[in-house]
Amino acid sequence: APKAAALAPGGRLAEVCTVLLRLGDELELIRPSIYRNVARQLNISLHSESVVTDAFLAVAAQIFAAGITWGKVVSLYLVAAGLAVDCVRQAQPAVVHALVDCLGEFVRKTLATWLRRRGGWTDVLKCVVSSNPGFQSHWFVTALCSFGRFLKAAFFVLLPER
Repeated sequence: APKAAALAPGGRLAEVCTVLLRLGDELELIRPSIYRNVARQLNISLHSESVVTDAFLAVAAQIFAAGITWGKVVSLYLVAAGLAVDCVRQAQPAVVHALVDCLGEFVRKTLATWLRRRGGWTDVLKCVVSSNPGFQSHWFVTALCSFGRFLKAAFFVLLPER
């Protein structure tokens, strides 16, 4: 498939997906409170697609306000996943589809140029230095811990009126 080739040159799409999932799991393990009950943290109703997508875009803008890193990209996907889980739990599957579309559009508009400059999604493979499922000694864990504190603050400050 041309899309898969564009995402991961050399047919490395499965490897990229595995690494993104592992990094996401690690980040969620480090800061579970940030990525669970996201809608409640943002104080939003999940009955309106526009409320959910507007809140997601506001968080996304805050995440990338100071630049783009792989830690922030992984965090963006975790925020989207957390909101999607909230939607499913509250029987709002249509909102999940809107959220997926919104995430895709954000990636196209905001992250595509950065991804191209780095050679595509395969650049994330540089974040992993061993096949050990635990990243205890890796720089990425330290970066994610720091970013997690920032993101938690952003959640509580960003949308207080909703």
